[in-house]
Amino acid sequence: MASVIPDEQYETQFFGFSPSSFLDGVKGLILDRLSEATEQLEGHLSQIPEEIISKEEVSRGIDHLRQQTDGNYNKVMQKLEAHILGNVMKIPANMLLPSDIEQQSQVSASDITLLHTEMEKLRTQLKNEKLMQAKLKDELQDIQQVLEEQQKMKAEVFNDGWRTQLEEAKEKLLFVQGNDEETMAIASTIQKKAAELQVKGSTPSAVQILTADMLK
Repeated sequence: MASVIPDEQYETQFFGFSPSSFLDGVKGLILDRLSEATEQLEGHLSQIPEEIISKEEVSRGIDHLRQQTDGNYNKVMQKLEAHILGNVMKIPANMLLPSDIEQQSQVSASDITLLHTEMEKLRTQLKNEKLMQAKLKDELQDIQQVLEEQQKMKAEVFNDGWRTQLEEAKEKLLFVQGNDEETMAIASTIQKKAAELQVKGSTPSAVQILTADMLK
């Protein structure tokens, strides 16, 4: 008949080892000591002269001793095992470990409903955050695209050729501005000369006025 394996999960969690494994170690240690003692006794008896005790008598006596020792051992170990597993290393049913204290209070139906509600809120919040992140990602991509287009436009417009054309246009504007000022000065001179000649009774042409002014 197969032996029944005791449920020692709670005891193992508390002690850090199972009571059965501890008891097996104790039983093995006792067996080793009994075996050593029997062998030592057999060795001492073998040194007695055969006219006092023969080797056959020593062998029969040692076998009989082992049978009695094994019988007594089994009876003692059964009592020791029952006492250790049932009393010494048995966690009482009303005792809870610190990790299990939270399980002491029973959860009500309203608590379960509230928990489901909170979980649903968290799911909705997580969904909204994912949607917001996707939207922000799209906006960032659009901004990046606009920045790249602006950089490309700047590179195309503000190149060396464009700067050269700008400098040439600037020189032309300065040249035209200078000519305009000189032309305005000449026109003013002509108007003054014409006014003086009109006073004298004659109205020469602009060419005549410029020619006379140049000769002076």
